[in-house]
Amino acid sequence: MSQEMTPSTPLARPKVLHFIGSILKEIPAATFTSFFEQYAVAVVFFSLTRARMRSVGGNYGLAQDDFTSRREVCGWSGLRCAYNYTSEMSHVTEIKLAGKELTGTIPSEIRFLPYLTRLDLSDNEIVGTIPEDLYFLRRLRHLYLNNNHLEGTISDKLDNLNGAEHIYLGQNDLTGTLPSNIGTNRPNEWRMFSVYNNSLSGSIPSGMRLRNAYVLDSSRNQFSGHLPANIEQSEYSKLRLLYLDRNQFTGTIPPYLSQLRKLKGLFLNDNALVGGIPSEINDDEKLNLLTLRLQNNRLTEPVPDSICELDVTRGEYELVELGVDCVICKGCSACKGRCY
Repeated sequence: MSQEMTPSTPLARPKVLHFIGSILKEIPAATFTSFFEQYAVAVVFFSLTRARMRSVGGNYGLAQDDFTSRREVCGWSGLRCAYNYTSEMSHVTEIKLAGKELTGTIPSEIRFLPYLTRLDLSDNEIVGTIPEDLYFLRRLRHLYLNNNHLEGTISDKLDNLNGAEHIYLGQNDLTGTLPSNIGTNRPNEWRMFSVYNNSLSGSIPSGMRLRNAYVLDSSRNQFSGHLPANIEQSEYSKLRLLYLDRNQFTGTIPPYLSQLRKLKGLFLNDNALVGGIPSEINDDEKLNLLTLRLQNNRLTEPVPDSICELDVTRGEYELVELGVDCVICKGCSACKGRCY
């Protein structure tokens, strides 16, 4: 038998259970549920951190590291628990291990942490797929898996996390299309949703509903077709920032993108859009718009006066950046000397 094994294999999981059992001799779990949560979080830690089960004289023990230096699971670095009135662990509520040089895969035992509200594994070296079991965490509010090496597709069960506020899946190796059912079956609380810098393709589903979204980032992928048909005021009234740049979108810029009243930044650059910039713009959007990036497309019509007049240097509006190709700037003060 190998001198070192990780609980990413079935053989190692019983060793984790044995370890947790030894802990419970000193720190009894309040309930069977609490015991199961401790087991689940131990598997998560041992699957992702440098902690390993190793054989010492035929007996398995924990090769401890900075994360698991304390015997009590709730004392491990990056872990937060809720406690009951007797000061016993009640539930695991947060796992925060961003930028900890983690490797390995996210184990299926993650589903046994039903009270988890925050899972932050961003900025690591995690591989494998996003386990379907993660979508059972209905209390999850903050999910950060960005900047890893996750692969595979995004499951349509992502919509199960309708109560989440932040979902960051960017800077991975995800492929396939976006699920078309997001926000269609039940109200959705997502404030920020990012799939930035993956290898996702196909069109943005027109049925996707994110009425509470402040930030949507689908940039740096391989999305194609026309721009989403439903990103309009009635469906995205709270939207502040929309990133669709560096894809393969074609067609014209739809006029409804000029009617989003709270929009501050619109990023459509580096696509294959044609035509011109919609000249009609909502008065509220005029007041709020700070950045408009449209360069490196195939636009041919001059920038309309209704956009040029938003130039912050004129003193009435707040547009500080208008990114367009020089061929359509045509003396517009908002882009003159700063075009591409």
